[in-house]
Formats: sequence, C-alpha cells, structure tokens
Amino acid sequence: MAERGRPRNFDRAQALDRALMAFWQSGFAATSMNDLVEAMGINSPSVYAAFGSKEALFAEAVQHYHTTYADELPAALKSAPDAAAGIEAMLEAAVELFTRPDRPHGCFVVNSVASNAPNGIEIEQTLKDLRQGRSKQIAERLTEDVRGGRLRDDTPVQELSDLYAAILQGLAQGARDGLAKERLLTIPRHSRALISPWMSDKNSR
Repeated sequence: MAERGRPRNFDRAQALDRALMAFWQSGFAATSMNDLVEAMGINSPSVYAAFGSKEALFAEAVQHYHTTYADELPAALKSAPDAAAGIEAMLEAAVELFTRPDRPHGCFVVNSVASNAPNGIEIEQTLKDLRQGRSKQIAERLTEDVRGGRLRDDTPVQELSDLYAAILQGLAQGARDGLAKERLLTIPRHSRALISPWMSDKNSR
C-alpha cells in the first residue's frame, strides 16, 4: 500500500508537459486547477503533492518550456557559420516552434505577460529574464562575429540584438493571432538585410 500523502504513480515529466500545454493555451489566470487536473490526468491531491501549488507548477512549466522546446532557438543561432545565417535560422526555428499544429500557437514565455502570470516577484523576474535573454544571446553571437572579423568593429550590436528580439516577439504574436506559417517564414528571409551594412567584404559575398 502506498504511503499516505504520497501522489499516485504517474509519469511526472508527462504530467508537467500536459500542464505546460494547458498554461500555454489559456494562460495562468484562465487555467483553473480543475483544468490542470483534467489535462494532467491525475487527481488534485497528487498535483499538490508533486508540484506544491498552481504557482509552483507554472514556474516549473516555464523552465520545462525553456529547456525542452525553446532550446531549438539558441541551438540554431550558435550552430550556423556566421551571425547572419544564425539569426535567420533562429527565426525560422521560432516560426516552426510557434506554429506546430500539435501545440498551442505562439511563444509560451511571450504569452505569459505580467497580467497573465502569477503575481509573484520571482516568477515575473524569471519570465522577464527569459524574454530579455534572447537579445543577450543574439548580442553574444554578433559580438563573436565582430571579434572574428565577419562584422565590422562599428556594428551596433545592442541595437541589432534588440531589433531581432523584437522581431521574435512579433513572430510569436503573429502565430498566436493565426497568421499562416508560410507568411511568417517570409520574415526570416529578410533578416540578413538588417545586418548586411556591417558585414565585412569577405563575409558579404
């Protein structure tokens, strides 16, 4: 017999993924505990025993999204031969992530704005850090190309990073609004034009 207070046997990772999908679809405020119980396929006492609270479950879902789904974006950015190609690949990966037919559309982190997330300083800061993290990752890749001579020394790294991060958020909102994947994919194709004025001669050919 199982010990009193312990959750029933279930796949915790699978339950967390299902909770993420519920939050991703409707947001924190609109997703009730009943919704989560139904989505996760476990009873309410087991949810509380395994995750602590709705707020704690949401916080864990945020990290799960970041490491399981959104990790494709920085991987695409870093694996390309140069920043221009990396940014284009990252934007394309974002469109793929935001428009998958088997998942809610848009970006879970972008969708989780302050008005639709738990009223806790820690989780709000986590969401803010993740949103701002994209700009930092892009800036690091641009800086790498400046140091490698693929971009000129006067490249406005921070301005370009913020601009590309804003485009990422725009793609997320467009997907959330139901814009077709084919339409969204036209945007990454123009991303190189934003950086081309600062490409070195040997890297712009």
